[in-house]
Amino acid sequence: MKKIYTMIAMMAMTLTVSAQSEEVKTPWDDSPVVEIVVTDGKFTLTTRKQDQLTIDIPKQVRTKKGDYVLAKDGKRLVYAIVTDARNPLKPEVVLLNTEYEDNENGTPKVEKQQLEPGTFIVVKSVPGVWAPGVRIAVKGRRWQMGKFVAEQDGKVLMLMNGSIPQVGIYPKADIKLLPLKEMLKPGEEVTMNRANMASLCMDGWKVKKVNAAIGRVWIAFGPSETIKIMSIPDVSKLLK
Repeated sequence: MKKIYTMIAMMAMTLTVSAQSEEVKTPWDDSPVVEIVVTDGKFTLTTRKQDQLTIDIPKQVRTKKGDYVLAKDGKRLVYAIVTDARNPLKPEVVLLNTEYEDNENGTPKVEKQQLEPGTFIVVKSVPGVWAPGVRIAVKGRRWQMGKFVAEQDGKVLMLMNGSIPQVGIYPKADIKLLPLKEMLKPGEEVTMNRANMASLCMDGWKVKKVNAAIGRVWIAFGPSETIKIMSIPDVSKLLK
């Protein structure tokens, strides 16, 4: 894949932090808020200080059923799964950034929409390949999940998960690259990233069932087995 980002050097200098330093605040306190727009065939991320980052959207992107794409929903860039690719340039997708009913028999909200050409990129999750949109995590006091945006001078620009779009920069050595379509099985212990809790991760959950076709996983916690219905990209068995 060709390089599809450009980074303003001042942004890197302004945002640089260390994930290992005990003095660093949590990213949702520390990270600059970004405004994200889709225009002229690219995503443009702008901080309040007017530092900019762009991610090019390749022309004539063709999708297939089961692809994960990165698209804008409200203020955020979010994952969606392609459920209908009969028109591969304008796929029907299910957004993966919503909250779901928290009971064992609950039916997850399946919010479908059709994407227009030039408004999304297909996220290719290849082992060892750092491409815009791939799922990553950084270890501070707790694991924090987000999406890879760009790399410069050994540091990674990370779009943090959460209801407010924020970015942070961390040494690449402190970042863990995660598969986007993680293979989860009932009974496995996982870490979850609640969508309304910024990038905060919580341990001690177990997988109850998985519906990969709509990108959902049912997980339970503790003796009471409190059930949460999560997006698969918000759950990982690899964060230890």
